[in-house]
Amino acid sequence: MESLGDNRSATVELHREHSGQLRFSIAGELDLASVESVHEIIDEALNGNSLPVVFDLGGLAFMDSSGIAMMLQVSKRVGQVEVRNVTPIVRRVIEATGLVEVLGLEP
Repeated sequence: MESLGDNRSATVELHREHSGQLRFSIAGELDLASVESVHEIIDEALNGNSLPVVFDLGGLAFMDSSGIAMMLQVSKRVGQVEVRNVTPIVRRVIEATGLVEVLGLEP
């Protein structure tokens, strides 16, 4: 596990799974103020590769549409993402967008 980034509202940790997947644990608040730095951290970790990506959002207290847009951009880049451990409030945001299947949101 690597702690990759920390700003006032969001932190990101990278976990390299044995399967080759990269799992990004994002905690705090993923919003317009923090999304750019989080996206830069993820881009740097991907380093031009198209590795499978998992977003672990168990520590995320809030996410707005900018967080969803960032995950969609990563999905487009790597082909597929999976979203795990979402809090009820974050789940409602994703469900409201109609992107549950696109983001691979676990049931």
